[in-house]
Amino acid sequence: MLLSEIRPLLEASEQIQVPAGQTIFKVGDAGLTMYLILNGEVEIRTAENQLLDRLTAGQVFGEMALVDNQERSASATAVKTSTLAAINKERFAALTQQLPSFATVVMAIMSSRLRRYMEEEVKRQRLEEELAIGREIQLSLLPQEPPALPGWEFAAAYRPARQVGGDLYDFIPDPDNPNLLHLVIADVTGKGVPAAMFMAMCRAIIRAAALNGRSPANLLQRTNHLLLCERRSWPFLTVFFASLNIQTGQLTYATGGHEPPYWIQAADGRVEALPGRGMLLGALPTIYVEEHTITLAPGDGLILYTDGLTEARCEEEMFGDGRLQALIARLAQSSAEHLAQAILAGVTDFCGRTAQADDMTLVVVKRHPAAVAAGGPANSAA
Repeated sequence: MLLSEIRPLLEASEQIQVPAGQTIFKVGDAGLTMYLILNGEVEIRTAENQLLDRLTAGQVFGEMALVDNQERSASATAVKTSTLAAINKERFAALTQQLPSFATVVMAIMSSRLRRYMEEEVKRQRLEEELAIGREIQLSLLPQEPPALPGWEFAAAYRPARQVGGDLYDFIPDPDNPNLLHLVIADVTGKGVPAAMFMAMCRAIIRAAALNGRSPANLLQRTNHLLLCERRSWPFLTVFFASLNIQTGQLTYATGGHEPPYWIQAADGRVEALPGRGMLLGALPTIYVEEHTITLAPGDGLILYTDGLTEARCEEEMFGDGRLQALIARLAQSSAEHLAQAILAGVTDFCGRTAQADDMTLVVVKRHPAAVAAGGPANSAA
């Protein structure tokens, strides 16, 4: 109705052609003009690139900034090659005189949009509040602080890509052996609320299995069995589980498809990935898991991490295993806390302004150089 009535009143100079993909205006531009779509298609997006509207012939946009003299609060881009009528304030007043219903229609459009945007904002705020609650619940499931044990340093960092995420780390004291501390780091496929819910269930299963005195390989196999028993459309899980004897430095571990931790060996300065193979959990009824044992000598360290660190990107380039290993080697003499923070800072600096795409979790274990090895050979691997 509006288009058929106003088209005869438009001057040729007011009509512009916009090729597909071209930006008509962006957030922060001066709002000096509104537009009527004569043909084509235009999409409106927020500053965060969220789609607000997709408009076609006969619809107007840009009217709010024109009326209130404010900067553009959204951007407009031609989806298809479009013909637009560009209407400034003076022309808007003239058209209103020629066609009084034009102003009424524009005001009705503004009112309808404002009402819809307000409803969407209320929904968004409610979702943000629920996610904030979910984040608090999830963080409450993670250790409040690393353990403080004589002769050892522990540090941990968790940085979800969204308000909630699917990474997990844990320190589990053994109820039957005060010298044993179980270490866990895990990564759920996916992100957001579904991954966080699955992570909470995995934490409960792993903790229960760890408190029953299972070996690392047996624990992963048991966890896999229980996940399959509960399976509906759950994601999958990669996990590294280890039992550390804080008296001897002996570490027995198994991996379920997870990134191998890096072992800092103080005796010769080497930094190498722990050997070991294993399959991710929750996919197959029977999984192959290797179990290995090493001894962390005085001054040695262990860096457990999720792939959010190594797969962090700067445009198309990943941070990668090589950069992580080199960074660890350069900071090998640092405390556990300094090493954890420096690794995260290194990843952040590499990524620059590229948005974080995956959860990042990091656990660092360091044995004090002054510690006395009470067990067997310092750096043996089995």
